[in-house]
Amino acid sequence: MRIKHFSLAASALILLSLPALGRELAPHPRLYLGSTGRSGVPSVAELRARTLDPAYAPAWERVLRSASVADKALVFLLSGDTTRLNGVRKALGGTVDRYEPLVQRCLAFDWAYQALSAGERRLFAGKLLESARAVAGRYQIPTVYHNMCRGRNMAQGLAVLAAWEDEPEAEKLFPQVRAELQEFLEVTGDGAAADDMAGRAGYGGGWPEGYDYDRHGAFYALQLLLAWRSAGLEDHISGSSYWRDKVLWLVYGTAPDGSFLLPYEDNDWPVILRQDREMMTFLTGELRSGHGRRWLDTFADSLSCRPYWDLIFSDPSVEPAPAGELPASRLIPGVGLALMRSSWSGQASFVHFHCGPWYTYHQHAAQGSFTVFRNRPLIVEPGVYNGEVDEHYVNWRIRTVSHNCITVLDTSERFLGPTDVPEPANDGGQIIQNWTLKPATREQWYAQRRMRDTGRITSFLTGPSHDLAVGEAAGAYNPDKVRRWCRQLLFIKPDWVVLCDLVQASGADFPKTLLLHTPQQVSLRQKYAATADRSLTIYTLLPEGAQQAVAGGPDEPFAYGGTNWASVPAYNGQYDNAWRLEVKAPDAEETVFLTVLYLPETPPEGGASPVVELTGSAPRRVSLTLEGGRYRVAFDPRAELPYSLSGPGIGYSVSGRVLDSKGLPVEKAALRLEGAADLRTAADNHGQYLFTGLKPGNYTVILEGSGKVRSLDITDHHFGEVNFE
Repeated sequence: MRIKHFSLAASALILLSLPALGRELAPHPRLYLGSTGRSGVPSVAELRARTLDPAYAPAWERVLRSASVADKALVFLLSGDTTRLNGVRKALGGTVDRYEPLVQRCLAFDWAYQALSAGERRLFAGKLLESARAVAGRYQIPTVYHNMCRGRNMAQGLAVLAAWEDEPEAEKLFPQVRAELQEFLEVTGDGAAADDMAGRAGYGGGWPEGYDYDRHGAFYALQLLLAWRSAGLEDHISGSSYWRDKVLWLVYGTAPDGSFLLPYEDNDWPVILRQDREMMTFLTGELRSGHGRRWLDTFADSLSCRPYWDLIFSDPSVEPAPAGELPASRLIPGVGLALMRSSWSGQASFVHFHCGPWYTYHQHAAQGSFTVFRNRPLIVEPGVYNGEVDEHYVNWRIRTVSHNCITVLDTSERFLGPTDVPEPANDGGQIIQNWTLKPATREQWYAQRRMRDTGRITSFLTGPSHDLAVGEAAGAYNPDKVRRWCRQLLFIKPDWVVLCDLVQASGADFPKTLLLHTPQQVSLRQKYAATADRSLTIYTLLPEGAQQAVAGGPDEPFAYGGTNWASVPAYNGQYDNAWRLEVKAPDAEETVFLTVLYLPETPPEGGASPVVELTGSAPRRVSLTLEGGRYRVAFDPRAELPYSLSGPGIGYSVSGRVLDSKGLPVEKAALRLEGAADLRTAADNHGQYLFTGLKPGNYTVILEGSGKVRSLDITDHHFGEVNFE
């Protein structure tokens, strides 16, 4: 029942032995295709059959019309038509220093191989390795967590595999390619014990640079892994938890209306692009994923893959799965990203909460931030990133002040920035992580863990009626300034978000300010702040005596400390204008902020907002009611005691993990719940299971076939968690 995985150590030894033994790779064609059928690798005969299959007719027509050098070579391979080969030879006779053009040449060399003379093969193979060296010179970023490292590894890897028999330099470059690929496999978390996930940015299918760079970093890695498998080396795709989770990373990260991919970390293209479609197209076919098919049909049907990619990797026979088969919310643990929605409908509320480690400089100083979407973006992270490192980027876009976080201002604090902006402004926020001391490997991340372990989601509880995410992010701030910041975010579906923030500062005179950004103008009222159309109402219940103000807007959208860090022009739908609510606490070393967001599907009748009241503010328990007592909520600000929630339609859940004796997850373990409800389920690829929609009562969880039984009592103040080993 254990997840299929490959031992990283064993894989390294096997790969090391291949060139030393002089073992030949699979014959050409060996990149993405095989001359004969092998597991997961389509054969040339299969592709030739697809050229006659009506389901693949549009893809084949696009290959025939394409000007791409790879498609020209594929036409020869599948039809024998040599008329396009002059263009292939011309391209192969030159060199490039960018990884994507090099990949196209590698595919063209491999697919046109049988038409080339021995002399041409040697010449063109040499040009591929020349280009591989030029790519290495152009992209020298060392970190395993950076998309350019993955692009370099992809291009050099395909060059090595394509030119193996014809260019001796290929064997010399092989160890470097293998080592960089091995580093990527390390950070995905496949086959690692549950207690050894620190520093594994890919755990859960995520990518540390955000969604925009995932279409480069992870997608580059996928293209090399596909060639690695088709060339007859190890298969690191089949059975991989990382690639199975990648489907869900895209599914959960897309807003309910499909208008954008979550603008998380650096994201200058917050829309679905061709690369996203290509990645999901492959994963849908490889995994026969109905959820991938539904995403493609719903959100990416207007986009096209590259012609050869569609012909090789699409599978029209996969049927879409109903959205309701998936829980509405999911945690991406490696990057610390909770993606929560009220349902799978287009009118759903969508809440994202981020609190995780630091891996690479494309991440922002924004651990603990969140955004809210319902019918439109309501709480956003404003600013414009266009790929340039300028004052707007360094002093605003990546800084805590531009996110929905808390600033703690020590006027004597100094921040360090990149060469272009070496002395950034003091926004009172989190440390700007060093731009030069980046972890190149997971081992280096461990060595730097004290400064890189910036935040973590300590609890994530999910169910149909509500979700709770708890994050600790003091590690993101200067320790001389902030001793603790614990944020508890309770999402009562679909209308309410409740925040309980505990902030402990080193000095009572360090001003603490809660920031909330919205693209709509917000105004202060007697008991709350609201947008003009009442699509968002914000209640500040604690701290008592807080000072509220509205800043930003068209005149000074990016102003603090007396300077407006002017934006570059609006770019790809990013927010070059927003308002922000500032809630400043009275001086104290310890402060509790209690904030409520109301996001109705339609504005309240008559302009009135629901009644929200604070009912208790003892140090260990803060409590409130929503809608005039309809819902009752309570938190321990220190998150040591359980939260409580009661009201109409509120249900609870039992969740946990099933691990084997080595700490590895047990996939598809069967579990049964007995008591106030009788239910059955199976663990997922991480050994996690979930029973939802439960009422208070006594329950028994049974791990079937093991004789192991656990009992628990569910009340109105917690989700049950039951783990098995």
